[in-house]
Amino acid sequence: MRHHFWKWPIPVYLFLGGLGGGIFCLSAVLSLILFPGIEAVPTALAWPCFIGICCLGFGCLMLVADLGQPMVFYRAFVKSTSVLAWGARLLTVCMIFGLLWFVSYVPWDWFRPVADLFVFFRGLNLAIAGIAGTCIMLYTGIFLSTLKSHAFWATPALPVLFTISALSTACAAIALSIGWWPATTSIFTEAGVMNILASQECKHILHTVDVVLVVCEIVVLLVMVLSFLGAGNKTANKVAHKWVHGSYALAFWGGMIAVGLVLPELMYIFLDGTIASSVIAPVFVLFGGCLLRFMVVNSDERAPLPGENEYFNKVAKRDAEFVTKWTYGENIY
Repeated sequence: MRHHFWKWPIPVYLFLGGLGGGIFCLSAVLSLILFPGIEAVPTALAWPCFIGICCLGFGCLMLVADLGQPMVFYRAFVKSTSVLAWGARLLTVCMIFGLLWFVSYVPWDWFRPVADLFVFFRGLNLAIAGIAGTCIMLYTGIFLSTLKSHAFWATPALPVLFTISALSTACAAIALSIGWWPATTSIFTEAGVMNILASQECKHILHTVDVVLVVCEIVVLLVMVLSFLGAGNKTANKVAHKWVHGSYALAFWGGMIAVGLVLPELMYIFLDGTIASSVIAPVFVLFGGCLLRFMVVNSDERAPLPGENEYFNKVAKRDAEFVTKWTYGENIY
């Protein structure tokens, strides 16, 4: 018996949730800690945060779609002891306060009376969204690590790996989108010059941070996989073998390690200031982060329950004659 109960919406949900949470976490750090009082910085970060809101919203839709019963999605919020419930609440808090913060920067004249209502609460809204975003990054890894029957997931390294990956992909996403609408981009105005300078300074910091994060991600990922390769747990060992030199080897070494981590690291270090480091490398980082979630979720092997294999060995096969001979509605007696 081999069946993946979690389909593609779940890794998409984990990727987008971590990405959106990481965007708000880094935006809060840049705006409130590194550059407090410099209005050009949060203005330049408004569009990346809007992308973060969209990521969180679409991730929630993926989760609801995978539940199988979308009309009873509210149950994900009312189970107080469920890790999934806490994740849903954190996503909601981050989206609401992030949206309230973004609304205050919408520059349309007809919308200005509404935007002005939230200007005074900008710092508070971004702080709450940043805290919730940090918790979301941790939650995406904890969500899987609590499933103890899956040995490859039930490790403290997984929340650490997902958090580092979420921060790294958030750095990439912000670097690609910082300074867009609703910020002023014209170089012929003072606001436009300040926006360009703020965007460039934030990009430099984000690239430097991402260099460190990519190295940390490589180390944590290799330590986790290679430790399972020599582990006594047969299930985790089987998954590690599949990653290192099995059916997932090309995706692991070629897609995740080479394209998603090593190449961006080399571009960041040796091609700084070029289109390779400013565009191609962040795209590769986003690709590697998404691939990581898909590979981890699809590696859901678990140890069989006592008697489980014996039971399914005795169950009739789908092509057995007595199963295929009868058709629905036919009375052969």
